[in-house]
Amino acid sequence: MKKHLLFTLLGVLTCYSCSNSYDLLENDMELAKAAADYEVSTRSMEENADTVKIETVADEETIQKLMDDYVTELMNRTSIAKEKVMRTVYSASNDVVGVFKIGSCGVYTELEVNIDAEDTKQNSKSEGVIGDSYIDSNGNVRLKFCLTEASQYYPGGVFLVNHINYYRPGFSFNHPWMKIVARYHDCDDKHTDNRVVCTTDPKFNGKGAISKGYTKIDDNAVLAWAFPDALGVPSTIASGNFGPKSRINYGVICGSPLATMGKIHFDDEDSSNKNWAKLYTGNTFTKDLLSDHFYGEYGLNTGKNTWYSLTFNTDLSYFKNKNRYHPGRVMAN
Repeated sequence: MKKHLLFTLLGVLTCYSCSNSYDLLENDMELAKAAADYEVSTRSMEENADTVKIETVADEETIQKLMDDYVTELMNRTSIAKEKVMRTVYSASNDVVGVFKIGSCGVYTELEVNIDAEDTKQNSKSEGVIGDSYIDSNGNVRLKFCLTEASQYYPGGVFLVNHINYYRPGFSFNHPWMKIVARYHDCDDKHTDNRVVCTTDPKFNGKGAISKGYTKIDDNAVLAWAFPDALGVPSTIASGNFGPKSRINYGVICGSPLATMGKIHFDDEDSSNKNWAKLYTGNTFTKDLLSDHFYGEYGLNTGKNTWYSLTFNTDLSYFKNKNRYHPGRVMAN
């Protein structure tokens, strides 16, 4: 097509020179220059057309089946199924959750979760403070966590690596259960390279090792985050029960726009995107979270791609005063 247009241009220039020689191309060098300019212009237009990022969404039936499959598998996982049948509150003092690593994990185990985002015209990115997590040169998201005590109180969303006790008796009588957001990331379809690395503790090394509760990672990923119920946050919590017992700097998913210190953007699969998100209260399904919506209380933007908002304890005044999950907050959100 490009060659055909070029020959047409040359033909027009030649005919035009026969009848209007006083203001037309006078020699072959000028004709060659015009042809070269045309080539550059055409190539520029083609390159600009290629930069347009096209993202499509899968049909509702396909997405619904994925959600149904997740729920079925979730209810069949040993720890959760047992708790459902026995109608008792699960408890394990050695359970851990992931908080975002910032600087050092100290005495705690470090976990790295690598999510293979869209490779074509990659657009994963970060803004502000996100700790040691980063976007690599291939546009994939590298999340770095410290595995700290699940029994502690955290003022925001923590990453679920196993099944924990979601019941918090010290909270409000009417709101003792934690909220769980399960976000499905449709990862790159071509050469998926999701990985979970924990070199110091084999219990958490590998995708299957942390896929025994709400989180599930295979060729795609369900990343699950547990939040205290904002309506049930106690006004006072003993300092020894707040944050990791061994004091380290750390971050959580931020449920208050005013307290956001950084953001991570996942460029999820562009073609026939199947993203979804679910909200649970403890082990009870609450609702599906709508697509293309901002859920400020969970620091989450849903849709074909995903934004997570983060906050860190490295700015204590901002963290405390404007975070709805902080028991010492003085500003309503």
